[in-house]
Amino acid sequence: MIDAALVEDGTIAPHPPLAGSSSSGYRLLERAYAEIIQKLPAEIVPIVPVWDQVHWESFHSQYVAGIDMETWQGLLNLRPVGSEQ
Repeated sequence: MIDAALVEDGTIAPHPPLAGSSSSGYRLLERAYAEIIQKLPAEIVPIVPVWDQVHWESFHSQYVAGIDMETWQGLLNLRPVGSEQ
């Protein structure tokens, strides 16, 4: 539902339905996160709220900003519905 709302609002681009596993809800959010991060100006990508995980989040944001969506979807074990694995 969140993925569909993000597409409807124009926050992320329309994409084919994706299949994965029982944790695919989380993985769809990670996919959306990557798409949003990749649209941001480069100078703000590593900036996150200051909390205990600031170093991890900074690394994660910079990593996700530099990877293409097809590869990221593969790492998240998401594939278009009906595709052969």
